[in-house]
Amino acid sequence: MFDKTSQSQQPEAQPPETVGGVMTEERQQGEPSGQAPESGETEAWKEKYQLLQDQFTRLAADFDNFRKRTREEQEQIARYGAQKTATELLPVFDNLERATASLSENSDPKVLYKSFNLVHKQLMDGLASLGIQKIQAVGQPFDPMFHEAVNRMPSNEFPENTVMYEAQSGYMLHDKVLRPAMVVVSTGVGEESAVSDASSAPAASAPAAEPQPTIEEDRSNPFRR
Repeated sequence: MFDKTSQSQQPEAQPPETVGGVMTEERQQGEPSGQAPESGETEAWKEKYQLLQDQFTRLAADFDNFRKRTREEQEQIARYGAQKTATELLPVFDNLERATASLSENSDPKVLYKSFNLVHKQLMDGLASLGIQKIQAVGQPFDPMFHEAVNRMPSNEFPENTVMYEAQSGYMLHDKVLRPAMVVVSTGVGEESAVSDASSAPAASAPAAEPQPTIEEDRSNPFRR
């Protein structure tokens, strides 16, 4: 017979996977643990993230430098933007100063007139080199894009809605209007012109006026009230 006491004192057999609570070498090799080493895909994502981070940092620095350069250029343009204009007009001022210095009470009016025309032409040439042109007005159809009507008058010389007089010149910078021309616009042949034409007709064409009775004849009229 078997000894029941000896059977009860024998230790219970543990599962084959573990011995004393420790995973066997076969289990360690066959199944992955909870903290597996990082894979190659994770390393690739980290490298890509670092590359994008470096590109963003360089881009932010370049944009900041660009913003600073743009601000400096705008300040330079605001301060020295009229440099080309001044350079073109300086010769005109030089000639004007020479003409002014040579003026006197005994100056020949013809010489002054010629000098003034030369200075005016030089000024217009300097403005033209900058793209500034005078707006044509007199004899042109009225255009609110280029003309500003200050008055409207009848005229026998100019058709209706035509500029007949320029009160102030207008100018354009390339295709932009700097200042419209202030003009007087014709309304065509008006009533005043028609009346003046009628008054200039021969007197024989007008019907003769009936004679008015004198005071004595009017008193002798028995039907007078």
